[in-house]
Amino acid sequence: MRILIAGCNGLLGQNLLRTAPSGHALIGLARHSEAALPERLGAYHARDIADPATWDFVREMLKPDFIFNAAAYTDVDGCERDPAQCERINRDAVRAMAATGIPLVQVSTDYVFDGTAGPYTEEDTVNPLSVYGRVKLESEVAALAGSASNLVVRTMWVWGKGKGAKKSFTDFVRESLQAEKPARIVSDQIGNPTLAEDLALAIWVLVGSKCSGVYHVTGSERVSRLDWARSVAKFYGLDSAAHAALITPVTTAELKLPAARPLLSGLRCEKLERDTGLVLGGLDAQLLDHRAAG
Repeated sequence: MRILIAGCNGLLGQNLLRTAPSGHALIGLARHSEAALPERLGAYHARDIADPATWDFVREMLKPDFIFNAAAYTDVDGCERDPAQCERINRDAVRAMAATGIPLVQVSTDYVFDGTAGPYTEEDTVNPLSVYGRVKLESEVAALAGSASNLVVRTMWVWGKGKGAKKSFTDFVRESLQAEKPARIVSDQIGNPTLAEDLALAIWVLVGSKCSGVYHVTGSERVSRLDWARSVAKFYGLDSAAHAALITPVTTAELKLPAARPLLSGLRCEKLERDTGLVLGGLDAQLLDHRAAG
C-alpha cells in the first residue's frame, strides 16, 4: 500500500516510519523543508496540513491508499491561549483529510475525558476540560464521519526517542538526577506511559487487521507521574536518599497552568487485545527498550 504519514518528522511519525512493515511505499508530509528520516521514505513533501490545498494535492497527485495523521499541536497550554491555532491544526486539518475520502488514521488523546473516573474504555462518556481536549474530540468526530473504515487511536503520555524531538519525561528525570538538579514532579496526575515505538507498532497492526472506529492504545501500566519519575530513578540507579530528595512532589493546582488536566485518567485497552492480541509493555519494559535504542 501507499501510506502517507502526515507529521512524519515528529516523535510518533518517525516511529511509524521505523516500524513500518515491508512492502509499503511510504510518503512523508510535514511543514519542515527536509525530512528527519529521508532514508525511510519513498517521497517527501513540505506542506502545511492546515492548508486545504495540501489535501487537494494529496488526493489528486499522491493518491495514497491510507493517511496516517501523526501531526498535531500538542502544547496543551498553548492551545488554551490560542484556540484558533489549535482548531486550525487539530480539527480543521483533520476535516480536510477526511474529506479526501482516503482511509484515515487519526491519533487522539485521553484529554477527551474529564479525568474523574479513569481508566476509561472506548464507550465511556467523553467530557473534555480544555480547548485541546474539546478540539481533539471534534477531530475524532470529523475522522469517523469521513468513512466507516476510518480509525481513531486514543493514547496518552507518549514518550521515546526521535530525531529533533523534545526531551522525554524519562530523559528529563534521568538527566536532572544525574546532574543533581531538583525535579518538580506532579503527584496527582494518573495515567499510562506509552512508548512511541509501541504505539506505532500497534497502529500498523490495527491497520493490517482492518480495524476501524475507536481504539485505546497505551502502555499496560497505570501510574502517577511521581511514580513514573521514581521508577526512572530506580531503573538508572539514581534512587539513593540524596537523589530521592531531589524529586519534589507538587500538585497540578500548584502549577497554576492555563489548561485543566484530566487527573484520574488512564485508558483501558481490552478492545485492542481482543481484536489484535496486542498488549503493550509496562513501564519497566518500556525503559528497557528505550535504553536499548541508545
